[in-house]
Amino acid sequence: MRPGYKQTEVGVIPEDWEVQPLGALTEPKRPISYGIVQTGQNIPNGVKCLRVVDIEDGRINKADLITTTKAISDAYRRTILRAGDLVTPLRGKVGDVALVDEDLAGSNLTRGVAVIAIRPDLNALFFKQFISSVTTRGRLEQSMNGSALQEVPIATLRAFKVVFPSTKAEQEAIAEALSDTDGLIESLEQLLAKKRNLKQGVMQELLTGKKRLPGFSGEWVVKRLGDVIEKFIGGGTPSRSNPQYWDDEIPWVTVKDFATFNPRYSQEAITKVGLQNSASHLIPKGTLITSTRMALGKAVVYEVDVAINQDLKALFPKPVLATQYLYFWFQYYGQSIDELGSGSTVKGISLPDLKKIEFRLPSRPEQTAIAAILSDMDAGIVTLEEKLAKARAIKQGMMQELLTGRIRLVRPASNVVPLPVRQERKAAATPPHNQHINEAVVIAVLTHRFATEKFPLGRFRRMKFTYLLHRHVEHEARGFVKQAAGPYNPVVKYGGAEKIAIKSGYVREHRAGQYNGFLAGDNIASAENYFAAWYGTGVLNWLEQFRRLSNDELELLTTVDMAMEDLIREGRTVESEAVKQVIRAHPEWEAKLERKIFSDANIGRAIAECQALFGE
Repeated sequence: MRPGYKQTEVGVIPEDWEVQPLGALTEPKRPISYGIVQTGQNIPNGVKCLRVVDIEDGRINKADLITTTKAISDAYRRTILRAGDLVTPLRGKVGDVALVDEDLAGSNLTRGVAVIAIRPDLNALFFKQFISSVTTRGRLEQSMNGSALQEVPIATLRAFKVVFPSTKAEQEAIAEALSDTDGLIESLEQLLAKKRNLKQGVMQELLTGKKRLPGFSGEWVVKRLGDVIEKFIGGGTPSRSNPQYWDDEIPWVTVKDFATFNPRYSQEAITKVGLQNSASHLIPKGTLITSTRMALGKAVVYEVDVAINQDLKALFPKPVLATQYLYFWFQYYGQSIDELGSGSTVKGISLPDLKKIEFRLPSRPEQTAIAAILSDMDAGIVTLEEKLAKARAIKQGMMQELLTGRIRLVRPASNVVPLPVRQERKAAATPPHNQHINEAVVIAVLTHRFATEKFPLGRFRRMKFTYLLHRHVEHEARGFVKQAAGPYNPVVKYGGAEKIAIKSGYVREHRAGQYNGFLAGDNIASAENYFAAWYGTGVLNWLEQFRRLSNDELELLTTVDMAMEDLIREGRTVESEAVKQVIRAHPEWEAKLERKIFSDANIGRAIAECQALFGE
């Protein structure tokens, strides 16, 4: 254990930090309580009441608050709000915490929301950040009970253990650092909303012909969708009872993927045998796919070949229609298409009705020009989305370090020290447990997440996922060295981590045909509990984006990232030629540059991906 730290029931923390129940940190006369059980009808100029739906991502939406009478509110005096109070949902969005401002002082709460009136000798903003952290949210979710309507009981919330610095000065320093990041995130969110609204306005002008681009004239022609589509291809679902039809070979797209759209992978996948033994079809990348059942009017275009189910249709346009123009047309007119749907339980649209939809069609060159402008706007939006995702990831990393005391902004003697900066990177904190055991747990959880009976997780992919996990969580991958297959950590195998994972029952070796690797063992739950306490669960969701990358792509990404880390430590500029120099200089890596996957274009692409992933 690091000097100056101690082991507690909620983990390792600095010696001068405290662990207390949340209820002990509130004003004595204002214990943690939920609000009004029945607010009655809205009263003009009545007392405002906060509901669960009014708390959104750490902020209170004041646009549509309900009201109640003063008499009803006075009957719940404990929850009459004051500026500086914290409010949090007891159900649904557990762990989402907002700070009450002066405008809402005197308002009240509904039954699903609790007030946490932090004592004035403590910093409420610190506890707002602590409760909203991923780790704390996970602990709160585990404490929920109830069969039909799950919620956190008030008694549980009052007894919930929290960790905090003993001095208000350090609480304030941490809260200020995290609040500054919140400000950046909020400004990016606002800018992103403006960009999206601007794009909507441009679509309204360009896709209706209200505004014409320079150099284009002539009337647009009215066409039916069926007149300009060469063919509509549907899909199907392989038998769920046959495990040979389902595994990690071909992305299989359903309406669910429209809500979590990623152009390179889907939530489920099927095998080639499953494709051949079903009504599904393999749809080439770059094809527009739309839904005829649920999510009507939505359309997506994948960057990889995919299979689709029976609720979707792939549209193959005639030469007169550009796919990219059709994609933006669906974006703008999607609501109108949705309104054409019918059905009492699930809304759908028949293929004949879809073919009858009319729209005004400009010439092919004008379509291309319009699509180019909207694509450029999309690229700007994507860039902002990536910046926002990076800012959120930075915030999560800061929370993991600051809210556990791994990084101190105020020394015990109250001397302020700066956060580590990128140019003088500080080594990640040593885990409060043996490294071999740590890696054994990582092996187990990655295996459980990414292995299947038909495709057990092999050592190569496991090593790459492990590298990416450590880079994401700890900002560096300690112990990894350069070997022919890319970054490699000898502790994982020769150091005993794999043996520990097998001996502990976390994983078991498994062979399926030509595939040899590991599956989760009988004691996987124990490993997952350790992992959740050490890392949280968010990192596993982050790793999902790499699930369908080929081994070559994983090797490229991790090799380039490790080379970039060398350049950054040496203070050199990160660029393709410099990365190639690092690869060329190492005997184990030099041969990589002869492979197609390590072409100049692919190295440049990998650099951009690593910068987006890790903020280098």
